[in-house]
Amino acid sequence: MTSSNQLPEWFATALDAFGRGDLDGWMAIYAPDAVHEFPWVPEGRITRLEGWDAINAYMGRLVAAGAGGGGTFEVISVTETDDKLIVEMIGRRERDGVPVELGYVSVLTLRDGKVVRFRDYMNPLQLRR
Repeated sequence: MTSSNQLPEWFATALDAFGRGDLDGWMAIYAPDAVHEFPWVPEGRITRLEGWDAINAYMGRLVAAGAGGGGTFEVISVTETDDKLIVEMIGRRERDGVPVELGYVSVLTLRDGKVVRFRDYMNPLQLRR
């Protein structure tokens, strides 16, 4: 197990792609049978996406809405094992001209270099500030 404040290159590249609105670049990290979960979202919101197609459709809507654009990430900590990546970071962006900070904790499980499970601990209510 290694710990640092540096993202592995493959994940940094994917985050950069998402930030530029490059959906294909972001989706390149997922295995066909991947699951993406949002454990902290409010009731009534999507909590689980099963399979590459479902994740792609959801992320495509986020990209189309501009969710990735214009932000930066401050990496707080990164812990890696052979099959797991745990990242804590702060996303900073503007929403309607107002600076917003979003706290993230992401737990990714890997198989053969692809994400098979992404637990995305971000509360979207932070965007309402």
